[in-house]
Amino acid sequence: MKAGKQNLSESFRKLKTTLKRAKISKKAKAGFQKLKTRKMKRVIFLTIVIIFPFTAFCQGNKFEYTPKVKNRVEIVNLLGEISLKNATGNAIVIESDFDMEKPERADGLKLLGSMEDNTNLGVSVTEENGVVTISGITNKVKEYKYTLSIPQGIEVNLDYNSPFASSDISVDSYKGSLEVKTLNANVKLTNCSGPFTVSSISGNVEAIFSSINQDAPTSLASVSGFVDVSIPTDSKASFEISNITGNVYNNLNLESKSPNKKDERAEGLKSYKHSEGTSYTLNGGGQKIYLKSISGNIYLRKK
Repeated sequence: MKAGKQNLSESFRKLKTTLKRAKISKKAKAGFQKLKTRKMKRVIFLTIVIIFPFTAFCQGNKFEYTPKVKNRVEIVNLLGEISLKNATGNAIVIESDFDMEKPERADGLKLLGSMEDNTNLGVSVTEENGVVTISGITNKVKEYKYTLSIPQGIEVNLDYNSPFASSDISVDSYKGSLEVKTLNANVKLTNCSGPFTVSSISGNVEAIFSSINQDAPTSLASVSGFVDVSIPTDSKASFEISNITGNVYNNLNLESKSPNKKDERAEGLKSYKHSEGTSYTLNGGGQKIYLKSISGNIYLRKK
């Protein structure tokens, strides 16, 4: 009888130990599963953080349009900071940080009198009679940056002549015909060849040429801003320089082609400045480059 009780007690003890181990194993398994879930959530979170900005930029801040006719592009009412360059393909590419929120009260409403925003960048792109028009649909676009890539062989007319324009214009490594008009904005052309027609009222015009296009003339002018031009020393060019109250500074080997007008009152005196336009050639002359400023200085320098 005593031996039976001992065997029964031993059996209960083993059963208790087995149940305890099973309970511990179950807890360990649950803990491992919880840790595994936590790690998976962390991986998913990091993936979203890394990938999402890139996806948003590619999908939401970029627009491409391939012109039916490779002829001319007109850019109007785009008053933000503008960068212009050549595209590598046949499509016009517009990139921007545009992110204008629509007021809650405007739900179901449209901007009165504005064009359709068919780019989701605050810009309308249309094409008619071989002319592609890129137009800002609201003055709010002046708060954002725009980079426009234009295929080579397309003429570009950029009208920035507005008092609401808030930034400057930069053009980098651009080959092709370009016309720019500004009111107060500065224009900077870097590593370009032209031909260009740039005019500003009070903005500065700076051009760094990689070469001089010999197919058509270039004109750079500002009323009260300066005009600064850098040219490779082996370039062939003919300059027509007009300046009224400013000065002209130069370190190029220019040869004057202006006729000497005899003035009897100037006999024995040295001429410091011509009131009329003066002509110069570089390396025997080449395509015309017109430089004009009313009250600002003109700078001609070696690249």
